Amino acid sequence: MRFVAALPWSWLRALGQFLGWIFWRFDTREKLVTATNIALCLPELDAAARDELTRASLVDFGLMAFELPKLWLSPSPVVEAQIRAIEGEGLMLQQLCKRRGVMVLAPHHGNWEVAGIYLAEHYGITTMYLPSQSPEIEALVRTARSRNGAKLVPADAGGVRSLYKTLKQGGLVGVLPDQVPSQGAEFAPFFGQPALTMTLVSNLLQKTQARAIMCVALRLPGGGFKLVFTEADDAIYTDDLQQSLAGLNRSIEAVVRVAPEQYQWEYKRFKRQPPGLPPVY
Repeated sequence: MRFVAALPWSWLRALGQFLGWIFWRFDTREKLVTATNIALCLPELDAAARDELTRASLVDFGLMAFELPKLWLSPSPVVEAQIRAIEGEGLMLQQLCKRRGVMVLAPHHGNWEVAGIYLAEHYGITTMYLPSQSPEIEALVRTARSRNGAKLVPADAGGVRSLYKTLKQGGLVGVLPDQVPSQGAEFAPFFGQPALTMTLVSNLLQKTQARAIMCVALRLPGGGFKLVFTEADDAIYTDDLQQSLAGLNRSIEAVVRVAPEQYQWEYKRFKRQPPGLPPVY
């Protein structure tokens, strides 16, 4: 990983594209899951368009694999130099200036690590963290994510209390909203499919009256990233849990549709299904 981190960004892009081609060329698990998810979520695409989107998504998946060591092991100025444009940051600033808590929702789209590094450096952010089973990777990732002022809290009841406290104090918290949690979740539509969806976001928004802002770090064609902040779907704030969960998933859908090839379709979002429905994978 240190060797990869020392390579120029252009080399990393070339290596990532090659890795994505490997995933695409052979019958890999990543290709199967990606193609299955795209067929389920975007049925309006014809076979050729789905095939092309699968290929493009796998290339972006390969890019992510080679970007991570560079992001984790490089000084912050090296990372921030890759952020070429920022849109919608005022949406978040307006709420923070009012001392109102903000929950930044960063799905598995583009490169969410870039967004986390920027937010930690400029605002301070509290995020939940699930430790790696590898002590070496655990130490590396924890150091990388906390080096700019981010506060990492465990993914347990104590961590939830920390998020609640930060929001009540008008601070900033970050959540990956499209993860499949082991508990604290209910099924809600995601691109028209039943998807197990975390209730954490909806519950915290109700209890703290915080605002939800979507954030993605999209890859630019010539290299680098663009940070984009947008409002979440209004339904996310309703006290009806099912409507709130549907609003959360619509918020994710909206940012995915802007650049669907950069969404991590390789993630098994539908690995658990409601009773009576056959398994997807």
